[in-house]
Amino acid sequence: MTIRVGYAQATITPGLERPVFLAGFGRNRRAESVHDDLFVRALALCGAELTVVLAAVDLIGLARHEVQAIERAVQAQAPGTHLIVAATHTHHGPDTLGLWGPDEQTRGVDEAYFGWLQQTVAATALRALGDVRPADLRAATAPVTGIARNARDPEIRDEELSCVQFVAAGGHRPLATLLVYPCHPEVLWDDNPHLSSDYLASMRRVVEHATAAPCLGLVGALGGMMTPAMPGNRFEDAERMGAILGEAALAALAGAPVQPAPALHYRRHSYTLPLDNLLFQVARQAGLLSGPLDEAGALTTEASLLRLGDAAIFFMPGEVLPKLGLEYKTALREAGAQQALLVGLANDEIGYILPAGDFVYPENPFEPGAHYEESMSTGIDAGPALTAALTALLAGENQLYSSNKGAV
Repeated sequence: MTIRVGYAQATITPGLERPVFLAGFGRNRRAESVHDDLFVRALALCGAELTVVLAAVDLIGLARHEVQAIERAVQAQAPGTHLIVAATHTHHGPDTLGLWGPDEQTRGVDEAYFGWLQQTVAATALRALGDVRPADLRAATAPVTGIARNARDPEIRDEELSCVQFVAAGGHRPLATLLVYPCHPEVLWDDNPHLSSDYLASMRRVVEHATAAPCLGLVGALGGMMTPAMPGNRFEDAERMGAILGEAALAALAGAPVQPAPALHYRRHSYTLPLDNLLFQVARQAGLLSGPLDEAGALTTEASLLRLGDAAIFFMPGEVLPKLGLEYKTALREAGAQQALLVGLANDEIGYILPAGDFVYPENPFEPGAHYEESMSTGIDAGPALTAALTALLAGENQLYSSNKGAV
C-alpha cells in the first residue's frame, strides 16, 4: 500500500523583548537580532496502521522527557502516533537545555518561550497529519567533500550527504525532501549574536526553490568534532556551504529512481545509561539540567529505526562520533538497506557518544584539552549502549510497527 505524506511548518524564533541566551558556545551570549527565522518542519508518514511524524527543529537539542511531553500532546488528538523530534543543533538558537545562561548558576531557558515552543511543535505535527496524500519516494547519497573537517580525528570523516525525497504517487512532483549531513551548524562561530539556522537555511532554500516543495535539514554523526571548513565565519560562508549541499542534493536526486509504494516500518528501543560525567552531575545539582533519573542515578534514553522502502534511518539520541557513525551505516547496509541514513539529536540530547576504546576522561574536565568530547558525554558506556540498541533494533528485539500489519 502506498504511504501517505503530509507536511506543515511553523516559525519558532523567540522574541527579543526578553534576553535570549544563544546555545552551543560560551555562556551569556545574548541574541541581538534575527538573521533568519528558526522553524519546526514536520513530516507525517502514514501507512495502513502506522503513523510516524518527524519534526525537525532549529534548536540545539531537547531532552527526552520534554520530547515525551510533546508526543503525549500529539497522541491526545492523534492516538497511536509516534513522534520523532530531531534538532538541527544550530549554535545560534535559544538555549533549550539550560547550560548557556548568564552564569554558572542560572539556566538559560526562557520557560515561557519553552512552553509555547512545545505547544507549537505539537500543533505543527498535528497539522502535518491533517494534510496527507499518497506518495512514492526516491533516495540517494552524494559525497560532499571539502566543506567539513574532523577537528578531533582529522583522518576519520563521514562526508556523505543523505537524501530522501517524497514525490506524488504515480508521478514525479516533489512533495518534500529530507537531507542529512554530518556537520555542526556553526559556520558563524562564537562571536555571532544573531539568531540563525546557519548553513541549513540556504541548503533548504536552494532545494525548495528548485523543487517548489519543502525541505527538512538534519544532522548525522557530527561528533568528533565535525565542524565546517569554510574560508571564514561570515554569513556569506554559511550561505555558500548550504548552497553546495543543496545543489549536491538536487544532482543526486535527479538520477535516483522512484520507488513506488514503499513499505513503512518503525521500531523504538529505550535503554538506561549511568550518568558518570562530573560536569553533568554538577549541572544537575545547580539546577541547570533537568530530567528524571532512576534509583541508581541512571538516565533513560532511546534510539529508533525507520524503514522506508530500501532506505533505513537510524535515529540517535546525541552527537555520535563519525567512527561509530560509519560502523552504523555499514551495519544498516549489511541488514539490507540500500540507503543508510543516520540522524543525530533525535528525541534526546545526551551529549557526545564515543567508541569505548577512544574514551579518555580528562583529569580536569573543566580544562579538557584534546578530550573535550569526553567532558560533554554521559560516560564511556554511551557508545557501547547505542551500538547495542542498533543491534537490538536490527534483530527485532523490541516492538515492530508496520504499515501493513500494525504492531506485531
